[in-house]
Amino acid sequence: MQFHNVRQHLRWRGPWIVFLLALRELCKPVVYWHVWHIYETDLSAGVPQPYAEPVFEIVFHSSSDDLSSIKLQILAMEELSAEEIDTRFARGDVVAIAFSSGHPVGYMWMAFSSGIELKFATYWMLRTGEALRYGSFVIPAARGRGIHSLLNSALNNYAIQHGITRTLGSVSALNPQSLSLPRHYHRAAAMTVFLAQFRRPSFTLRKSFRAPLATRFSWPGSP
Repeated sequence: MQFHNVRQHLRWRGPWIVFLLALRELCKPVVYWHVWHIYETDLSAGVPQPYAEPVFEIVFHSSSDDLSSIKLQILAMEELSAEEIDTRFARGDVVAIAFSSGHPVGYMWMAFSSGIELKFATYWMLRTGEALRYGSFVIPAARGRGIHSLLNSALNNYAIQHGITRTLGSVSALNPQSLSLPRHYHRAAAMTVFLAQFRRPSFTLRKSFRAPLATRFSWPGSP
């Protein structure tokens, strides 16, 4: 976490989460850790309705589109590098971009193949008929308006139209704003994943709760 963004973090995450984020940064020379809640959505049960304000337009893009202007729209939100955008499209991922008055204000990605890294060489495993929702981002000026729920619903509907029966996603336990989405729909996490990378000696600790880690993730030396 960059300390010049403390005010923004306090607004959206609260003092306790900001304290944990600062503590994690202080411990970074020794150990760095993440905690994610993993959610699964059975699309045969239908897609929950979004609760965003009805003033946003959602546009989908894939590698089959002219990516020059699309990349500029994503880059304008100042969260991803051009190289990362190229990697995602080259992999066959799809992005849903939210617009307000013609300006991009947020996006969410969907992947259809295994091998995407959660963190620390821990990789998602997708089965036939599954897709991964990931990389959700909303610019600070547009937060608190339900855009995340709109992107989530739009991508789930896109998945149904393309033969997907289940979507997966992860939400950081240190991101209460994003966690408001599963709470709103009364959805319990299918798994909670704890990953910690130690510097000296160099090793990665991987733990899961509610379900075995190997049911959804692979890593070097995994069964």
